[in-house]
Amino acid sequence: MTKKKAEKIGKLTIPENIDFHYLKTSNYRTFHVDGIFGGPTPNGNIYMELFVERAPTPKQVTHQVNKDGTLGVETKRDGKLGLIREIEAGIIFDLVTAEKIQKWLSGKIEVLKKAREGK
Repeated sequence: MTKKKAEKIGKLTIPENIDFHYLKTSNYRTFHVDGIFGGPTPNGNIYMELFVERAPTPKQVTHQVNKDGTLGVETKRDGKLGLIREIEAGIIFDLVTAEKIQKWLSGKIEVLKKAREGK
């Protein structure tokens, strides 16, 4: 805590500034996010799932083998059709935090837009 210009309120000393130290837990990971899904919870919070969208990985693929022993064209594929949305994480937060996230994200969007415009 920085102890410059501290103000006393009763028995409490309120500092003018405070330092926040960001520590990563052992579970820290970086996620690529293609989209979100979620909504309000029954107790008034917001639940949001972050997902990655991709084509499904087949269970099995069959290829022809060329006369020279190299891999030829694919002749058969067994697996799911459509797209996969792998949910990477689910997060829950309250309205106040949602508004903070919205404000923070809006600010970052403006920075990126200005950078792309060369400003």
